[in-house]
Amino acid sequence: MSRRYGVTPELYDEATRLLAPLTRPFSVRKGEYLQRIGTPVQHVHWLHSGVARTGFITETGNEVTLHFQTDGEAAGAHDDLLRARDAEPALNFVIAETAVHGFRLDWLEVLNTYRGNTLLRDYYLGATQRAIIEQSRRLYLNASPAQGRLHAFRREYPGLEQRVSQKVVASFLGITPQYMSQLLRQDGSKA
Repeated sequence: MSRRYGVTPELYDEATRLLAPLTRPFSVRKGEYLQRIGTPVQHVHWLHSGVARTGFITETGNEVTLHFQTDGEAAGAHDDLLRARDAEPALNFVIAETAVHGFRLDWLEVLNTYRGNTLLRDYYLGATQRAIIEQSRRLYLNASPAQGRLHAFRREYPGLEQRVSQKVVASFLGITPQYMSQLLRQDGSKA
């Protein structure tokens, strides 16, 4: 887990210990929002189990999936957390794609805790740098043909295709559900 966040295991464990008193358990059903567009973010959600999806709506009304969060990951969009410092509204949504159970942390409490602790600032810096690298990798991936994006999705999120709808996977790949069906038929004929 620490490697996923770009920090040492010791730093990950210590950050977890320091943030644990700020956590509150939560549970939501499939289809419920953890974060809504247009409202300042108030919480960070840490998923114990389930699948959440972060995305946005284009000016033309199309839904775009940015990424998925699963067991052991924080759910949300970092840019919205940064906007929340100035009470600006979120540009992204986070929705439960399955039932989700985890822990909710008040974002302002987390920020205040980070400000007073160099260890937590190091953790936040490492996690942020890792997120920037992941975002860059996804941007490069989006320039690939759809079939390549599908294979990369399967590598990045093994087993997730069976847990979420085909429409949501198509949204992540930046293709229509109809084209997604074609890709799956082509993929099946190669097997």
